[in-house]
Amino acid sequence: MELTTRLCIPALAWLLAAAPLAAETCYVGGADNGRLEFRGAVEGTGFTGTFGKFDVRYCMPEGAPVEGSIEVTVALGSADSDNRDRDEALLGPEFFAVERFPESTWTSTAIRSTDDGYTADGELTLRDITAAQSIAFQLTPDGEAIVAEGRFTMGGSAEIDRSRFDVGIGEFEDPEFVRNRVDVTFEVVLNAE
Repeated sequence: MELTTRLCIPALAWLLAAAPLAAETCYVGGADNGRLEFRGAVEGTGFTGTFGKFDVRYCMPEGAPVEGSIEVTVALGSADSDNRDRDEALLGPEFFAVERFPESTWTSTAIRSTDDGYTADGELTLRDITAAQSIAFQLTPDGEAIVAEGRFTMGGSAEIDRSRFDVGIGEFEDPEFVRNRVDVTFEVVLNAE
């Protein structure tokens, strides 16, 4: 009996270690069912623009957003601020340099609950520079209701310091000319894959 017990315990431990983790579901969406806006200021005058192409992927164990991971990809060439001269400058070498860096990505590293919803810490890559960048967001519905619905709306915001990513170099580096802070807001419907 003692020998059997000694053989069974390692076998049981191996089975538990090999057991699959909780099932994870990925939810996806993008510009077709969402909006990604940015707000900046030039010489004290504010402007608003949008990105016409972006994709969001949020994978999580059932009903557990804080245990998930988020990936965002933005096509920088889709920036549109409703001003031809400004948009040409945004796409050019001093700002987004889309010929060299056509995409920007953001990937979460940790997600936590807050009084207002969630905060996700992550890494933003822009112009081949990667730096820490957090976002605040809410989910509707939230928690277990996500599983029942099979979809949810994710809305939130971030404040990005453009100077950390060399966005706006040369004559545009002066924050008195082009404000360093860029406010980003978003809302997107994500559906289970």
